[in-house]
Amino acid sequence: MTQPGDKSISPFTRRVLDVIDQIPAGRVMSYGAIGDLVGGSPRHVGHVMTTCAEETHWHRVVYVDGTPASCHAGRALDLLRAEATPMRGNRVDMARAQWSGPPDHRGVDG
Repeated sequence: MTQPGDKSISPFTRRVLDVIDQIPAGRVMSYGAIGDLVGGSPRHVGHVMTTCAEETHWHRVVYVDGTPASCHAGRALDLLRAEATPMRGNRVDMARAQWSGPPDHRGVDG
């Protein structure tokens, strides 16, 4: 969804968005897992999501306990269910839905 040649965003933001763009439908990653993968904190990832969410599959990024984002008028839950993401009530079943990241991810320096 994001454009690879976009020079107006930081390298960190690009790494975060690149990972999110690769999360398959029906799978999720937590803010912290993305941060670990790209060299930032959950808060840093959250900031990227606040400023760039519309450019990516924002609903596939959840809290570590499986709670979906509450922004966008609560649409995350509906979007996750529409993708057949494994759920436990109103939370993602992290044991079944958590994605560990792209196998070819270049990491912090990549």
